[in-house]
Amino acid sequence: MYDYRQLEALGAVIEEGGFDRAADVLGLTQSAVTQRVKQLETLMGKPLLIRSNPPVPTEAGVPLYTHFKKVRLLEEELDSATAEGLSGMPLSLGVNASTLGSWFLPVLNFIMNNTLVDLHVGEAWVVHKLLKNGDIAGCISLRQRPSRGCYVDYLGKLVLRCFATRDFKDRYFPRGIDAESMRSAPAVLFHPESQMMQRFQKKVLDVHPFEVPTHIIPSQSEYMQMIGSGVAYGFLPEPLFNQFKADKGLIDLSPTAPIIIPQYWHRWGIESKMMDLITLKIKEEAAGKLLQD
Repeated sequence: MYDYRQLEALGAVIEEGGFDRAADVLGLTQSAVTQRVKQLETLMGKPLLIRSNPPVPTEAGVPLYTHFKKVRLLEEELDSATAEGLSGMPLSLGVNASTLGSWFLPVLNFIMNNTLVDLHVGEAWVVHKLLKNGDIAGCISLRQRPSRGCYVDYLGKLVLRCFATRDFKDRYFPRGIDAESMRSAPAVLFHPESQMMQRFQKKVLDVHPFEVPTHIIPSQSEYMQMIGSGVAYGFLPEPLFNQFKADKGLIDLSPTAPIIIPQYWHRWGIESKMMDLITLKIKEEAAGKLLQD
């Protein structure tokens, strides 16, 4: 069985980007850190680090590094239970922009009142990959099956609308939105990795996905401003669409065929009071904001 100090040394080298900086953080000599990593590699019978600049874990080193982060989460939780105020390592979570803007903010408020948070905002498949790699402790995902060593809870379905101003519709979609008219109409998306357009084309228009003129605006306020000014069309969760449609004169381009996306909460499969409380809050908010079966 490995010594936790060896695991800590491995984690520090990866996170600090080298043996020297890891030694400074751990209060050890560089040779002591190197020795602990070598002892762990001898115990495991294979290299755990690629000695590049910066060092990165090998395929065999990834599970050990993930385990180290899970253990550290439990340690930080124990420390915070006996300390006043917020301290320690931030809790890393992942969420997509549509979820964050439509129903996740009360959850984020709850988390920030109880612990520090490092929130990763990106496409659902991107943040799920971060979870799978052990970079974050939990995420909102579209995947039904849990990754190895994780728990999953079904939350409900997020309804998204394709929308624009009436002037934009009259200019680009006078006969309604279809594959032909989409080839010349400029769209706007939050991220270059977004799969929203492909989902809309495949599920709503029943066509094979194709390229369309697309702006990338990663900020929700500017995203809404561009669509409200009539220079592009885009996608919004139904709660936000209902909130902004009257003020900005927005219309649903496909009112009878919204995009329906199931949402799941994935988290590390470790015993953690904080993660249990966060899970309860997430399920509570989802029950009132998402479409339930």
